[in-house]
Amino acid sequence: MSNTADLNYFDNIGELFDVYMNEYDVERRLHLVFSVLLKYTVIKNNQVLEVGSGTGRFSQRIVELGGQLTIVDIGKNLVEAVRSRLGCRGVAADACQLPFEDNSFDLVISSECIEHTLTPCKAIREMCRVCKPGGTVCLTTPNKLWYPALWLSQVLKIRKFAGMENWIFPGTALSEMVCGGMNQFMVRGCHLWPFQLRFTQPLLRRLDSYSRRLYPMMINFGIVGQKKTGLNICP
Repeated sequence: MSNTADLNYFDNIGELFDVYMNEYDVERRLHLVFSVLLKYTVIKNNQVLEVGSGTGRFSQRIVELGGQLTIVDIGKNLVEAVRSRLGCRGVAADACQLPFEDNSFDLVISSECIEHTLTPCKAIREMCRVCKPGGTVCLTTPNKLWYPALWLSQVLKIRKFAGMENWIFPGTALSEMVCGGMNQFMVRGCHLWPFQLRFTQPLLRRLDSYSRRLYPMMINFGIVGQKKTGLNICP
């Protein structure tokens, strides 16, 4: 698949977008972001940017919590659908080239987006760039440690989703956020093994509680950090 085709993939799959999503996975990531990483972060009345809004599962939670939401997604149709449904601002754009001024948002959230970009590290830098000093960036993405499992599922044609996959390690994401001017980090995760094994999900849910130590081995990790003031940003 070419780069251009990859970037159009999310609009092309249309109504299948939610079909490809696993409800257990979405629920656990919502918990990770809003109940763990952002547990003490004020969302109400703050300017919030969501990068990679998809069909709006995280967008809806942000609106429910009172955030003044702007969404970005590469898929024009996805953006329009979520914007119309939730009454938020919406822009179709590449996460690696966010169309906003520096220091524009109090909070930037992104869940399972950067791995579908051409350059995940650049997407992280962009999120840090548009975050205000003193503001917060929170993202989740798959752990590259588990990439062989993804490759095998694609070879065996078990996985239906066929979009671009550029996974990174937790340490790489953390380094990029440091270079983007962030500090005061919290890193957590979810899914110690494939969540598709439904009979193991109750145990997986319990193990998520220990992600402070287990996140380097988990399938998905999440990072939250606060942007410093008066800091020289890495080139």
